[in-house]
Amino acid sequence: MLLTQEITLHLITLVILFGIATGITLALLLFMAPWGNRRANRCLGTLLVVFNLVALAYIPRLEVEALPDAFRAVFALQLLFGPLLYFYCRLLTEPEFRWHPRHLWHLMPALVSAGLWLWQLPVASDDLLNAPCINDAGCATNEVTRARFIHRAAAMISPIVYSVWVLRLLRPYQRRVMESYSNIDSVNLRWLRVLSYVFLATAALAILLELVNWLAPPSRALTPGLLQALVPLLLSVLLGWFGLQQRHIRLTVQTPEKRGVVPATHDAEQGVSEDTAPAIRKSSVRNLSESAAEALWQQLLVSMEQQKPYLEPGLKIAQLAKRLDVPAHHLSETINGLAGQSFYDFINQYRVSEAARLLTEPSNAHLSVTDIGLQAGFNSNSTFFSQFKKRLGESPSRYRARHDKSIND
Repeated sequence: MLLTQEITLHLITLVILFGIATGITLALLLFMAPWGNRRANRCLGTLLVVFNLVALAYIPRLEVEALPDAFRAVFALQLLFGPLLYFYCRLLTEPEFRWHPRHLWHLMPALVSAGLWLWQLPVASDDLLNAPCINDAGCATNEVTRARFIHRAAAMISPIVYSVWVLRLLRPYQRRVMESYSNIDSVNLRWLRVLSYVFLATAALAILLELVNWLAPPSRALTPGLLQALVPLLLSVLLGWFGLQQRHIRLTVQTPEKRGVVPATHDAEQGVSEDTAPAIRKSSVRNLSESAAEALWQQLLVSMEQQKPYLEPGLKIAQLAKRLDVPAHHLSETINGLAGQSFYDFINQYRVSEAARLLTEPSNAHLSVTDIGLQAGFNSNSTFFSQFKKRLGESPSRYRARHDKSIND
């Protein structure tokens, strides 16, 4: 039994040490990486270092029977997880973001938590900051746990607050990205949204474990502390992997304030395919008169029909605006106002129409569906399939098979 327990502890320690080695390596790469958003990379590297410092501090708790109570002040670093994730999100989504002294307030809870714990010492059963005693046996054996009630609660609430904050920041960012890019797979930060949900789920699980251990004899199998030690290591790999791949994002168009759009059908310029060109909608365009907006709209439709810029996978609104010799924000507002679409949706509507045409061409029978998507301007299968099904109600493969069957019949 004792041998089994020692092996279990040893294995957990090895897992944590392996994760630390991986996380620190990724952090060094982020600090030294010459590509991408270097300020965001350094912030992410700092987050990885903090993750691994907390995990490293947990090892003595696994291997040493008695630790000085003052040692636990290091776990106040947990209150830096949320702020660093928040700053990383802002550095990615706001190119103009700059550090200010007021941002130091986000770091204050960690300092207050560490100072409050040291001020509490020595631990006493009748301390005013102790959690109420529910389980007599638990109170007798877990005085430190009771004394750390406020600190543990703060460590669980903080990631919840900051994760929700990050999710709120990502909503307007997603809209702005769709105004600037025709392909958003590498800049949509979907992985950061998933990470925020992982933070929320981890915090919820830690709270549940805390309640279970509070109402029943504490379990050594899985405790909130062990969860805090293991999960950040998994997150560090996720953060480092995606952070190293994250492209530098330059948003060239700021999304205008939400405007009401009143549909009104107009005839598209002669020569523009009716099944490709978006329906024209009337709306107020802030920086253009109605006549100027419609003139730009017709110029855009002609360009889409004759030059087919949508066939370029990396097309950005700034590039298209330069070809039309107009400011990018004028073009964006015209598409928003007269088509009722984002630049992303506008371009991909043309790509879907082009893909549908290519799929029905007998001369393309030797091409795979993936090849067709690439020829139509899509740069990933996932975007091609999702956009095609969204607009035509079926997958490209099914669309091709149905068309071939109708011809053979």
